[in-house]
Amino acid sequence: MRRLFATICLVLLCSGSAFASGFSIYEASVRANGVLGAFSAYADDASTIFYNPAGLGGLEGINVTGGATVIAPRSTFRNLSPLAPTGQKTVMEKQEFLVPNFYGSYQITDNLTAGIGVNAPFGLGTKWPDDWVGRGSSIETSIETIFVTPSVGYEFSDTGIGNIRVGAGLRIAAHGKVKLSRAVTNFSPEGTFALDGDLKEPAFGFNAGLQYEPTDKVTFGFTYRSKVTTEFEGDATFDNLSVGFPSSAQGGAEITLPSSYVLAVNVEPVKGLRTELDYVWWGWSSYDELAIEFDQPIPALGGSTIVNERNYKDAWQLRFGAEYTELPVEGLTVRGGIAYDENPIRDRYVDPTLPDSDRWLFSGGLSYQVTDYLAVDASYIFIRAKQRKVTNTHEGGIDGVYTTYANLPGLGFTLNL
Repeated sequence: MRRLFATICLVLLCSGSAFASGFSIYEASVRANGVLGAFSAYADDASTIFYNPAGLGGLEGINVTGGATVIAPRSTFRNLSPLAPTGQKTVMEKQEFLVPNFYGSYQITDNLTAGIGVNAPFGLGTKWPDDWVGRGSSIETSIETIFVTPSVGYEFSDTGIGNIRVGAGLRIAAHGKVKLSRAVTNFSPEGTFALDGDLKEPAFGFNAGLQYEPTDKVTFGFTYRSKVTTEFEGDATFDNLSVGFPSSAQGGAEITLPSSYVLAVNVEPVKGLRTELDYVWWGWSSYDELAIEFDQPIPALGGSTIVNERNYKDAWQLRFGAEYTELPVEGLTVRGGIAYDENPIRDRYVDPTLPDSDRWLFSGGLSYQVTDYLAVDASYIFIRAKQRKVTNTHEGGIDGVYTTYANLPGLGFTLNL
């Protein structure tokens, strides 16, 4: 029974804390996607609101950028549990998720620029066949969030040691929704469980950044994102589960999202070629457990509260990107990138709601200047996760081997006035 409620906890976690490798959506800008988000030391457009608010201080006039990325994950599972024949293969049902973004900035004075961003940094989901071997852990998980980020940046120019830009902004979780369905295999015939949850109220955090440009060929960047505490509540329904379960119940959980920081350096080794290396760190070790509180006692639970162990570890990402503008086609810019993401989930806690693994990412992208003011942006990312074998899993998991990859095409625009 406790396994059922552990799954509820995990789903609430995914909905609010998609910072780490398998949960995060770092694809917050089509233009930045082309360099795999290695963008924290490069103030090129208004999406710097997400990657480093200090970059706003280097923008002039009015800047608007927006677009969307389609995320198409594909996973398979090879069973190693006693619940089905060893080696039995299950293919996750195909799904595509549209991740939008929009940013705008306005130069207030020569050195001061303000802006606002809207994006969906946390989300995704999985859908497995109704009769698969892991249906007791998960059948379908769906998560969506919307964040709003008002920000401001200022540039200290003519300092004698180069340009210094500083910036800060609010991170407001304005919308969040999560759905889950799974079988309850402890009964014969099997029962079903579904959860439909929402963000209880807006949650707030902040980010701050610094960029130092000693010459026009080199820029250093630093970004810090604070912890954010969110509250989710949802309605749980239980079908064909008459012993020890109500027909429905309401539950909620408080989730603190970890802090993170980015160290970046951007270099122009030759004319028209910009290269950047970013190191991203996530403080996931602060997430060791999750408590969920129901509005009534659950007899099968033996109370109204359950604590689910997570025991995450800190994780890091290394991202490298490059773009080149000196091409035979006027107005054309091409980009490319490579990255490595370490996941924070220990083997014992991996489960099919969102199977995670260390992964390599590869990207390509381009922009074409249609007019003096308008550019069209396109990008493509391929993600290849390392094959992950998990055994002796914790409650909510199932022993087996996960193989995952994803395709992420994106299309957007950039407007400079």
